[in-house]
Amino acid sequence: MICPRCGEVIEDIETICPFCMQEIDKNVEFNDFRKDGFVQVQLKEDAENAEPVNFSPKYLDIAQLNVFVLAIVFVLVIGVLTVFSFRYVQKTSIRYVPAYSIHTEATVETDETVPPTEVPVKNYSIKDMLGSWKLVGNKETATTAIPYYSFAEDGVAQENYGSITAAGRYKDLSEGKKKLVYIFIDDSLTGTYNFSFTGKKKKDYKLTLVDISTSRTYEFERAEAKAKKLSPSDDFKIDKKLVGYWLNKDIEKSYEFRSDGTAARVTGNVTTECIWTVNEDKVITIKYIKDEVKSINLDYIIKKDTLLINNTEYKKTENNQEQEQE
Repeated sequence: MICPRCGEVIEDIETICPFCMQEIDKNVEFNDFRKDGFVQVQLKEDAENAEPVNFSPKYLDIAQLNVFVLAIVFVLVIGVLTVFSFRYVQKTSIRYVPAYSIHTEATVETDETVPPTEVPVKNYSIKDMLGSWKLVGNKETATTAIPYYSFAEDGVAQENYGSITAAGRYKDLSEGKKKLVYIFIDDSLTGTYNFSFTGKKKKDYKLTLVDISTSRTYEFERAEAKAKKLSPSDDFKIDKKLVGYWLNKDIEKSYEFRSDGTAARVTGNVTTECIWTVNEDKVITIKYIKDEVKSINLDYIIKKDTLLINNTEYKKTENNQEQEQE
């Protein structure tokens, strides 16, 4: 195919001449006619005599440039206003949400106050342990009891748990900054512990014990030690032959039955205050308080100065015998 402007031969598929950028007519007959050699020569001559085509870019005049700049400024202003409008709508939509559309979790009213942040106590010693403590969070009621732990200046330690009293001891093993204490109170709190304190005032200190062998941690708060006792019922019955102090030296266990319906059971360093009654079947029922009221039934037989309780022998000791009230 021949370009009608410059006369150059171009591909039939071209729509624009790559030599002079003239748009090519796609009329088949005309294109076939232009393939004639004379026409091709003539077209070349016409192209040589034609004025050159100026393909240089056309620059904008001042008026057009001003309009262009104003258009850009207008677009920028519209964009900025759109962004600020969108942010304003977001803020106002959050600020003025109706109260009934806000989802909140249910709250439970409580009388408990939030405890202050615990502050570690510096320069403490074993003397800060003196007094009585209870485990943090433990609470008792009229029918239940919790353990209290007491430490005295002479190295005596003690646990009061309802109507049970366990006597023990403690010893300071601290060396420099390493604060250690050994405590022996029956099976409840026996071991060697790292000890530390937190709080703002000495009376509000909290005591932390960490068992060095098991890493078990105990946290205590100040509390006045309490002991609870049961009162005998109005219909209690006693066997006068039982009244007195009965001891088994081999197992270091004893019973003391009193005529007022109270009793004491001692096993090693643990003393349990009880109430007691008997029935026709030679069964002693004793009751005491630990975490709650507990009851134990004991079969007994008396032979002179020997008492068999569940087939264990106890000897009556005259020096501790309570005199019977006739």
